[in-house]
Amino acid sequence: MGPGMPPPRRGGGGALIAALLGGGLVILVIIGVVVFVIAANGGKTPEEKLTAAATSMSAARAVGLKGTLGGTGTLTGELNVTRGGRATGPVTWNGDRVTILSTDGKLFVKADQTYWKREISGSDEAFYLTSGEQWGRLDADELNIDFKQQLSPTALASAIRSARTSRIKPLKTTWQGEKALKFSTFSSTIYISDEDDAELLRYEATTPRVRVDVTPKSAGDASSIVSQMRTSIGELKDSFNGSAQPRVAEWKRGGCNGDAGCTVEAKIRPPYDVDTPVTIDVRFRITAGTLTGRDLGDCTTRITISSSLPQWASCRVTSAAWRSWAKGTGGTFYKHASYKVIGATPEEVSAMQNGLDSE
Repeated sequence: MGPGMPPPRRGGGGALIAALLGGGLVILVIIGVVVFVIAANGGKTPEEKLTAAATSMSAARAVGLKGTLGGTGTLTGELNVTRGGRATGPVTWNGDRVTILSTDGKLFVKADQTYWKREISGSDEAFYLTSGEQWGRLDADELNIDFKQQLSPTALASAIRSARTSRIKPLKTTWQGEKALKFSTFSSTIYISDEDDAELLRYEATTPRVRVDVTPKSAGDASSIVSQMRTSIGELKDSFNGSAQPRVAEWKRGGCNGDAGCTVEAKIRPPYDVDTPVTIDVRFRITAGTLTGRDLGDCTTRITISSSLPQWASCRVTSAAWRSWAKGTGGTFYKHASYKVIGATPEEVSAMQNGLDSE
């Protein structure tokens, strides 16, 4: 280093080097390089992504399920399931196009007359069926799926968390064109999006049999779903119970001795599988000569049975057919009874709608 030259300066991530080459002074500047070591996979681990998907699902007010669900029968279509386990949507059920509404442990189906004539007990005399679609109630075992325990956002979040116990490593794949992680356990298969803010994409399970694409609903969509359910529940005031079948315990004799009319009276036994009080519309009908003879008229009355004991129901047939027959040939006649068991009482409708307030 020549006399009078200042010493090299250090710092700033580099170094200043001075050297004499061929009688000249050359200054070299070396720039420091900072190297960051990045994890090979980056971001969250698969287990952490599972946790993120479970957290996202547990916060959802509702979830859309599109695919196939199997209980006693097979549903194919798209259902919306709320946080409280209420479910609704148009589906194909064993080949029939229907709308499902499952709420508060009760199952209702909206379908046309063709469907109900096959499903209703004693449907050959289902006098209340119309040409359009109608809401009817079925036994919950007809579907045998517990939406709250098995397919609600809370239940799906639990299924996601359970996938962490699997000893099988997750598989990198795609689902519907999106990068995904597939987790398999003994009872289920779960696809989540392969990103830090992961969400559940698909859920498959053996009990119940489920193969569905999953869409967590936004707050606005969830509010619309709940509003739709409230409207549907309001329509249940006109529904019937297609699984319930009352019976005549005893016919009362007499009441049909003149041509002015015929009072028909019978003691009605409530359905075995329906809680009381139960409201029933009873239609009495009279035929001439045989069980399948000429129709002589009918009348309808409503009773509410509050215990397991039979209750009397009566009404009077005053048709022109009865008067003509009674004045003319007269003779033997037969009495028939058919029933409309009310699917939901006003109190039940109110309770189901109030239950939506917690969604």
